[in-house]
Amino acid sequence: MTVVQTGEATPAMPSAIKDAEATKTILHTLRHFHLGNPSVRGQLEPLGDDFLPALMAPYRDASRLRYDYPLFLYPAEGGDEERRGAELAKPLGIFLTEATEAVAPGEGSARILKDNLPRLEQALRLALQESQAPVPAKPLLSELSTVMVEQLGLDSDSTEKLQSDLNNLLESIPESGQFLAYGQHPALHLMIHVIRSQMIPRHAHFQQEVEAHIRGLKLLLAVEKEKSAEAKAPAALEEAVGHASHMFDANALADVMDHSHGSIGMTTVRRERVEEALKTLESYQRESILVRFVHTDGLDETLLGDIPGFESVVSDNPCIRAKEIFDEQATRLAKVFAAARIAKLEIDDLYDESIHDPWFETFNWEAFSHDELLLVPAVIALETALRVAGEAMPDFSRLLNSGRPVQILVRVLGHANPGRDSEKDHFAHFRTELGYLGISHRQAFVSQTSAARHEHLLDQFSTALDATRTGLHVINVGLRPTGQDVGLNGWLVAGAALEGRVHPFFQINPSAGDSFADRVDFSGNPQPERDWAVHEFSYRDENGEATTIEQAFTFADYALLIPRLHGHFTPVPLICETDSLLPVADYLAMPEEESAQHIPYILALNSKGELRQLAVSRTLIQACRDRLNFWHALQEMAGVRSRYLEIGIAEAREEINSAAEARIGTLTAEQAQKLDEARNEAAGEVMSRLTEVLLGMDFTSGAPRMPAAPTADATTTPAKTTAEPTAEESAAPVEEEEDLTSEEPWIDSVLCTTCNDCLAINPQVFVYNDENQAYIADASAGTYAQMVEAAEICPSNCIHPGKPINDSEAGLDELIERAAQYN
Repeated sequence: MTVVQTGEATPAMPSAIKDAEATKTILHTLRHFHLGNPSVRGQLEPLGDDFLPALMAPYRDASRLRYDYPLFLYPAEGGDEERRGAELAKPLGIFLTEATEAVAPGEGSARILKDNLPRLEQALRLALQESQAPVPAKPLLSELSTVMVEQLGLDSDSTEKLQSDLNNLLESIPESGQFLAYGQHPALHLMIHVIRSQMIPRHAHFQQEVEAHIRGLKLLLAVEKEKSAEAKAPAALEEAVGHASHMFDANALADVMDHSHGSIGMTTVRRERVEEALKTLESYQRESILVRFVHTDGLDETLLGDIPGFESVVSDNPCIRAKEIFDEQATRLAKVFAAARIAKLEIDDLYDESIHDPWFETFNWEAFSHDELLLVPAVIALETALRVAGEAMPDFSRLLNSGRPVQILVRVLGHANPGRDSEKDHFAHFRTELGYLGISHRQAFVSQTSAARHEHLLDQFSTALDATRTGLHVINVGLRPTGQDVGLNGWLVAGAALEGRVHPFFQINPSAGDSFADRVDFSGNPQPERDWAVHEFSYRDENGEATTIEQAFTFADYALLIPRLHGHFTPVPLICETDSLLPVADYLAMPEEESAQHIPYILALNSKGELRQLAVSRTLIQACRDRLNFWHALQEMAGVRSRYLEIGIAEAREEINSAAEARIGTLTAEQAQKLDEARNEAAGEVMSRLTEVLLGMDFTSGAPRMPAAPTADATTTPAKTTAEPTAEESAAPVEEEEDLTSEEPWIDSVLCTTCNDCLAINPQVFVYNDENQAYIADASAGTYAQMVEAAEICPSNCIHPGKPINDSEAGLDELIERAAQYN
C-alpha cells in the first residue's frame, strides 16, 4: 500500500492541566465509566464522530490514497488452469506500469506516456470508484486516454508521439480483460473469476479427450465391421471399389473370398457396450454454466447477472440446495465420465467384464478421479454468519462433513458476534468463531481471508477448488464508516481488521497431511509472532518536541472505526500525567488482578489533528481479551508460539544444564583428585630432596659433608676416618654453598590445574602440553612483568619466574622482589 503525502502537520498532544485535585476527581469518573456506570456519562466529554485511531489518521482522505484496487482481471479464456494470484489479477498501478514497459522497454522510450501514467491511473480510479461489478478494461482505458491527451494540450509532435504510444498500450491489453473496483461484493467476483479461469481450459482439454475417444471407438467399430460377412457381400464390395468399374465382377469376387478364416469378432455384449459409450460421448455437450451461487435472495443479481457462465439460485436453505445441485450435476456427468473410461479401456483392449461391469454399475461422484471432480461445475452456498451460527448450523455442519466439493462462503462483520442473542450488545457473549467451528469438521478445507488482500484470497480460492473437498471460506466485510468527515473506505476497514487481530488469516487444508504442521497456513498475518501488530507513531508533545513511540493496533483501535461502538469510548480530559492510565496493549499484557488498578486507553486523532487519549470500557476490553485468546489459539496451531514447544524447550534446556552441571562436578572431582595426587607426589619429591640435602650436611661446621670417594684399593685398605687437611687443601678456596634457585623461569607442570589464567596473560609464553597442563614454550616471547603476574595469580603456585631475561626492562627491582617468594 502506498500513501500519497497529504502535507498534514505532525499531530500534537494538547497541554495538560496541572491540577492534582482535578486529576483525582476525573480519574474517579473515568473509572466509573470504564466499569460501566451509565450515570457518569453526563460528566464526560462526548466523543466526536471524527475521531480515528492514531495509526489510521494518515489515511483519513481516501481520495489521496493509492492502494491495490482497482484490479485488472486477466481473461479467463485461453489461459492456463494452473494460474494463481498475480497471474489472475494485478493492482491497477502495477498493471499499467508493466504493460507500458512491455510495449516500450527502457527509460528513454514512451517518455511522455510514462510520465503521465499516474494521471491516467488517477482518472481510472475516479471513473471506477462507484463501480460494483467488473468493467471492460480496453474501452474505458481508450476513452480516458483520449481525454488525457486533450487535457495535456501538447504540441502536435508530442501529441502524435503520445497517441502512438497509447495505441500500442491499448493493443497489448487483452480484449476480455476487466477492471474490478473494491465495490459491494469483491470476494464474490474474484471467486467467479478464479472458477472461470480454471474451468474454461479444463473443459477445453476434456473436450479434446472426448473427441479422441470418439475417433477411437469409431475406428474400433469400423475394424469390427471389416471382419463381418456383410463387409464381403457383393454390394459392399461394389460400394468399396466403385460403381463406375464395368470390368469388376463383385459376385465373382465374393465367391472366391474366404469366409471361414479371420480375426475373432466382437461379442454382442461388447459391441453394445462400445456403441452405447460412443452414443453417450457424441451427445455430450459442455454445460454453459460454470458456477452456481445458491443464496437466500440476499444477493443483488444485477451485479453478477452479466457474467458469462454464472447462475444465481435462490433457496431458503443454501447448504441443502447446494448439495442437491451438486448431486444432480454429478449424476449427469457420471454417465459421461463412465463412457470416457469405458472408451479408453476398450480402445486399449483392457476391459474385463468380471471386474469392470460391477464397477460401472455403481459409478457415482465418489468414484470420480481428481481431474473428473474438477470438471463438475462449481456450486457455491452463500450464507450469512447469523444463519450459520443459528438455525442453519445443522445443515451447514452436514454439508461440511459430506465430502462433496461444494464451497461455502460466509461473510462476517469483524466487530460482530454471529452467535449473539441480542442485537443491542455485540459483546454479550464470547465470540462464535465460524472459522474455528469449521476446523472441527476435520476433513473440510477451511480458510479465513478478505478481499482487502486480493492475492491471499485468490490463493485460498484456488487451493480450495483444487482440493476437491467441501470448503468453508469466512470472508470479512469491510464496512464504510458514515461519521462526519470520515473518508475511510471499506478496503481500509477490512485491512484494519487484519492488523487488529479482528479477522486473522489462516488456512486448514486436510489434503496437505494429517498434522497441523502440514495442514495450517498462517501466512498473510502482520507480525505473526506478536500479540498485536506494532508500528511507529510520531507526534509533538505538549512542549512541541517531536516524539516517536511504538504503537500497537488492537481490537479496541479497530472498534473506533465502527460508529455503533463509539459508546465504549470517552475522551480523557486534559489532566496531568498519571500512572493510572495505560495503553490497551500494556493493560492486556498485565495480570487481571494488577490491571484492575488502571484505566485502559487508545490514542486517537480528530479532524483538527488533535491527539487525544480515549478511555475504553471494560466490556470492550473483555472483547479484546477474547480476540487475543483466539489469536493465541491460531498461533499455537500454526506453531508460531506454541506453549507445548516452550515447555519442551524449557525441559530440554533443564536436562542439558543438569547434565552439564553433573559433568562439571565429575570433572571438578577428578581434577581435585589429580591435584591432590600431584601435590602429594610433589611433596614427596621435595621431602626426598630435602632429606638428601640434610644427610649431606655437617651440622657442626655448617659446611656440607660429603662421603669420601672410594680409592682403587678400598677393598683392601681401610679408609681413614679422620685426616688433617694438607697445606695445599687449606690454601684452596672454599666453594660457596650451592644456590638452589633457578635462573630460568619454569613451571611445575604436574601441579597445573588448567585454569587458563596464565594463557590469558600471554598464550605465546604459556601453552598446554598433551596432558592439558601448562609449561613455558618461549620465555622471550613475553615480559618479566607478565611472568611475575602469572606466578602471582596461579592458584597452585606452580609458576617460578626465575631471573629477568631482558636486563633493560623497566621496574626490574620491584619485579625481582615480588618474584622472590615464587623462586
